[in-house]
Amino acid sequence: MSLRVAGRWTGAFFLSAFVAYGVGSALAGRPAGVALVLANSVLVAAIGVLAFRALRRPHPGAAWLYLVARGAEAFLLAAGLVLRDRYGEGAADLAYQLAMLALGLGSVPFCLALARRHWLPRWLACWGVAGYALLAVGAAAEVAGVAVGVVLAAPGGLFEIVLGVLLLTRGFAPATAAAPAASAGPATTAAPATTTGSATTAAGGADPDDPRTRQAALAAGLGLLLMAVLAGWANFGVVQPLVVADATESVTRLPQQQGALTLAVIALLAVACLDVLVGWALRAFLHRTRPAVALLAAWCRTGYAVVLAVAVTHLIGVAGLLRDDAGADRLRADGYPALADFQQVWDLGLLLFGVHLLLVGWLAWRSETVPTWLAVLVAVAGAGYLADSAGALVADGQPVRVAGVTFVGEVVLTGWLLVRTARHRRPAARRAAPDTGARPLTASPPRSTAR
Repeated sequence: MSLRVAGRWTGAFFLSAFVAYGVGSALAGRPAGVALVLANSVLVAAIGVLAFRALRRPHPGAAWLYLVARGAEAFLLAAGLVLRDRYGEGAADLAYQLAMLALGLGSVPFCLALARRHWLPRWLACWGVAGYALLAVGAAAEVAGVAVGVVLAAPGGLFEIVLGVLLLTRGFAPATAAAPAASAGPATTAAPATTTGSATTAAGGADPDDPRTRQAALAAGLGLLLMAVLAGWANFGVVQPLVVADATESVTRLPQQQGALTLAVIALLAVACLDVLVGWALRAFLHRTRPAVALLAAWCRTGYAVVLAVAVTHLIGVAGLLRDDAGADRLRADGYPALADFQQVWDLGLLLFGVHLLLVGWLAWRSETVPTWLAVLVAVAGAGYLADSAGALVADGQPVRVAGVTFVGEVVLTGWLLVRTARHRRPAARRAAPDTGARPLTASPPRSTAR
């Protein structure tokens, strides 16, 4: 599919999604309304896929962020239908605002990328950046309990209509006749972190000084670090104290934890999004070792992220009950079981996460770049998650959480990726400098590969 055709389909999906959700919301509670909202989610996901295909080579970072943001939006809007029936309007509204927050944050780099490709006039790209930023601010205010209505969402909504019409007219094409030559350059010089090519050594390991390899390692390392902070605080600082308590104590604590629980929901949804990005960044980093296994590992982590997002919807339901000022009886009947459901679904998803780490450990062991001891630690971490998940599925549960010890492999992998990226930045910068004709007096010794 050409860029022009893909852009026209994207424009048609923009306009169709706008109509589908608007009419579907007006018919809330009716079968036709449910069908239209679900159709909107499909269209939203399709927009993310088409935009990703168009931008993944010249602007891989913006392409991945937009794809994940649109996926999160589609999931949350569809989940809102179920949450409304089970928990009430508060949960559905919270899911909607979180969807708009994801859309706003993920669409700002998307508009900047379109401007850099000259696929949008500069004034329209600035409108999009401002509109989506205001949408994210308004959604964050609504999540925090500050009612702002649709005032801050209007500029972004109008921009999507204009963008849809523009794309439907000409597709992904330069905004001016003089722009093609300027816009063609990045497509031939830039490459996404997820593509593969000659960035490998003769033995099949990644070239440590290749820009794509460094970008993938940096993205994976930073993502793992941010996930550790967010998941650690949200799970152990907020959710677990409510889960381990009995129903009476948990119901007593919940009203005082409303703000913290809402922030924990945002943090865990961010972790799910980061899981997708980290999974595919690791796939790019280890792709040349065994391409099929690397692809399977990435999809396992993506599947785990989806299961985690499903688990978080139970927390959204509890937060929605608190937004509706539900009484103690309702919190005891629906709120406390939802906390337990969150833990059970997450434990189930850790099966996929454990398989992912086992595959990454095997790929690292086969790689010429990753030390063998690190590959073993990662594989042991995966085995620990598998043991915990299998233990949680038995009737009496498992008293010892093995992953509480074996998780050190993830921590070491995070540090190794970041240190590796820092070590190989300066040699690449020297090679990128223009050749002045001068030769060094002594040759630098080759960098050895640790095993």
